[in-house]
This record gives sequence, structure tokens and C-alpha cells, in this order.
Amino acid sequence: SSLDIVKFIEGLGGSFDAYTTKENLIIVTKFLSEHIADVFNLISELLLESEIAEKELIKEKSVILEEIKSNNEDPSDYVFDLLFKGLFPDHPMGLPIAGSEETVKRIDSKKTKEFYRALLKKEIVIAISGNFKYPEFVELAKSKFSHLNCGETNRTKPQTNMRRIIIQRKNEISQVHCVFGIPGVEYSSPLRYCFSILNAAFGGGMSSRLFQALREKEGLVYNVQSFIDLYSDCGVSGFYFTCDKKNLPAVAKQLKRIFSDIHKNGFRRDEIELAKTYLSGNLLLSLESSTNRMLRFGREMIQLKKINSIDSIINHLKSINEKKINELIKDYLTPQNYTIAAVGPVDKEEIEEIFGSINI
Repeated sequence: SSLDIVKFIEGLGGSFDAYTTKENLIIVTKFLSEHIADVFNLISELLLESEIAEKELIKEKSVILEEIKSNNEDPSDYVFDLLFKGLFPDHPMGLPIAGSEETVKRIDSKKTKEFYRALLKKEIVIAISGNFKYPEFVELAKSKFSHLNCGETNRTKPQTNMRRIIIQRKNEISQVHCVFGIPGVEYSSPLRYCFSILNAAFGGGMSSRLFQALREKEGLVYNVQSFIDLYSDCGVSGFYFTCDKKNLPAVAKQLKRIFSDIHKNGFRRDEIELAKTYLSGNLLLSLESSTNRMLRFGREMIQLKKINSIDSIINHLKSINEKKINELIKDYLTPQNYTIAAVGPVDKEEIEEIFGSINI
């Protein structure tokens, strides 16, 4: 039972978690090194011997339905579901990870078992970080999972939409949660490091254009940040902010000024150098966490089939100059190409009127 599992792992002084992303199912455990064999036994039993009883499935469906309700009532989460729906309207990438109430209610044990059997035939990556003996790890992995006939995952490359506006009106909240998004590059793209630098300079840090203009200088927003999401065959870049509805016209005015200046003058060399130092520093600091190391290993093996060294990543960042970054501006920082999603006391017509003015 689930209680037996958590008692077992906590009895070893460890922790256990599992979650899904747009593309992957991830199981994470953290434990003392002397218990590595016990933990491998637990994970192999979970993956290979789960019964998926109808009674337990009914309870889990109830939990997921509560999760969906919680997500839909949290505008900071729900607005990103709307964005992906707008960017990928005819592809699973456009669907919320937890599904909808309708799809969850249709799930039964037969469908779940069929899906799970198919899932185990796909590529499985085991990543580990910490105090362990490599030969012992390899032998444990082979003994538990070498019999699996895993293969590559077949995917249909998503087609993306440009410039859509999707609104969920919620009069019960006072702020507007707004996200602008545009198709980006996939994880394996050689441009991903350029995108990381562009993102940091544009809105990824406290010294960035967006943060300084919208929060520090004008005080129009509390939360503003840009982002990049990299997947196996697609990507999304954009920016997110929350503000009072009455501040939206002023935010639009500042965005127009920021975009116009970037298109006219590009990013300065000092901005790019600062962004590179910021990214390199954050990468080095992440090494203090064995969990962060493990997750990076796993993701790079899934996406790249290899693990890049920290030195190679930092050297790659250092090699990028402002010319390479500014070449991306036309394709990825042009406001009229963004899909816009918003949640709050606004209508689509209001958003179109306010943010149509930032086109350049």
C-alpha cells in the first residue's frame, strides 16, 4: 500500500516523490548511501509489480480531481495552461498535465494498465548523484531493469499557432495574470544557450529590462519574469506578470518602450556579460544540491543522449557575444507575434485594445 511505501522509505531516513511533466514521468528518491540496494528493490517493485487495483485508482482519481480544481483556481498556474492551449491547439502539448475533470472520470483500471504497459516499453533513464560506488550502481540497475525491452518514444512534432488571445474572466480576483508566449527552440538546439542569455537579459533576473522597468522604476507590478521552456521537439519562450487592472495601460506603454529600444539598439555588451555571469554562477551554485545534479544528468540523457560537463557549458556561454543574441530579437522578441493569455477581471476586447498598442 502507499502507507507501506512511505513507511519503508522514511524508515531508511529517506524521502520519495514522483511527478509528471509535459513529456516525462519522474521518480525521485533521496536516501543514505548504505540503503541503495533497498531503494532499488522498492523502485523496481513500484515500476514492475504495481497492481493498479480499481479501488486504489478510484481514490487516486479523486485526488487528481482535487488537484485540477486547485490548479484552475490558481490564476498563476491556470494562465500557463491557457497559453499552451493557444500555442498548441491540436497537440497533447496544449493539454494540461493533469487532464480535465471529464478525461480523469473516464479513466478505468483497464485503460490505466494498457497505458502503463506501453509506458514501460519506452526509454527509461536512471540518474544518480551522491556518495555511491559506480560498479554497485550498474549491477543493481542491470539486475532490476536490463530485461526491459525499452525503445525510443515516437512523437508527432507539434504545430504551433502565432498571435492568439485567450482570456478567462474571473471577477472575484482584483489582479490580472498575463503571460505572453511564442514558439521557441527545442532542448537539443545549438541556440539554447543563446536563448538562456537572452532570457536572463530580458526578464530572467532582477537587473533585467523587464524587472527594472515594470517593477523597480515604475512600480506597476509585483511579479514579472521571462521564461524559456525547452522540450524534445519544441520550445516556448515568453514573459509573465501580474498587476492591478488599472495598471495595464501603463504596463503596455512600458512594454512598447522596451521592445522598441531592443529592436532599435539591441542589448548592450555589459547586459550580455552580466547575463552570462549570472547564468554561470547559478549553474555552479546548483552543484551544491545532489538532487539538482541528478535531475540535470537525467534530463540531458533523455534529451541529448549525453551529459555536458559544467566547464563545457560555461565555456559555451562565454563564447557567445551580443551580436549572436541580438540576431534573435526579430524572431523572438517581436510583440505582435506573441500569443497572449490572461486571467482576471478583463475581457478579450480589453486586452486586444490595450496590448495592440505595443506592436512595432
